[in-house]
Amino acid sequence: MRAAEGTTTCLRRRRLRRRRPRHPRLPVATTPPSTTAPTKAPAPPVTITPGAPSPDPAAPLPTVKLAAPTKDQVLDAAKAGDFAVKLDVKNWQTAKGSNHVHLILDNKPYKAIYDTKEPVKLSELAAGEALAEGMHVLVAFPSRANHESVKTKDALTIVPFWVGRKDPVAWKNDFTKKPMLIYSRPKGEYNGEMANHVLIDFQVANVTLAEGKEHVKATVTGPGTDKPVEGSVEKFGTPLYVDNLQNGSYTIKLELLDGANKPIEGPWNTTTRTIKVDHDAPMDTSMSMPMGDAGAPDAGGVKDAGAKAAPAAAKDAGPAKK
Repeated sequence: MRAAEGTTTCLRRRRLRRRRPRHPRLPVATTPPSTTAPTKAPAPPVTITPGAPSPDPAAPLPTVKLAAPTKDQVLDAAKAGDFAVKLDVKNWQTAKGSNHVHLILDNKPYKAIYDTKEPVKLSELAAGEALAEGMHVLVAFPSRANHESVKTKDALTIVPFWVGRKDPVAWKNDFTKKPMLIYSRPKGEYNGEMANHVLIDFQVANVTLAEGKEHVKATVTGPGTDKPVEGSVEKFGTPLYVDNLQNGSYTIKLELLDGANKPIEGPWNTTTRTIKVDHDAPMDTSMSMPMGDAGAPDAGGVKDAGAKAAPAAAKDAGPAKK
């Protein structure tokens, strides 16, 4: 009897289960994929920082002179553009893509000279301009493969000369005998890796840089600079480097200032140049890729440098400057 009752109870339970409505399964909530692009980290700010100067060349130290023109030489105005500039370089081995000489006419961008035995016409240094009658100035100094200039004794030469005639007033007030800043780097176009760690380099004459006294101020403006970025050199020989440049054009200004931060009078003592940066452009493999301060690439192989990759010459491995 009890077995039959148990069987009946089980059957009832089964019928009740069958009669209970089944609830449909609800879909599991999922998060739709985000359509917002990830936030791009802001570019690091443009900076100017001092670098360690390259070691001075080993003795005997390099010297650069001009064999032609000579100091205060007067050139025929009709033939001045064809006049051949001749260098007299000693103790400085030059080669394509390695050590060379920077040759500057009238504070225009320098021409890199890799064969110092070959004469250079003045028209090649004049940036397409005719040489006007009056005073002109040639400057030359040795430069390493990364375009950092050599700043030892007698490395720099400055030669004033004349086209057409000598002006007695200008000759008497010869500015090359006064404090003088000579702009060297940077210049031209910087593509690919060449746009990293860009060298600022210069020469000075007739002045001694010192803390709280005469010094050189560098100012950079361009993409990524909310305000001008500034740096200064108070000890001659210290190079500056510009980092975190973005694509676009930048203006570089170098000024020779006194202890009160006022410009020192002179036609070369405030110089402004424009460079173009393009990290996305292919680097010209025919240009040099020298190493700058701390082993980082300096933009030595810009389009106007005309250099192949090569190590610095052995003569550029002298004892450190003290």
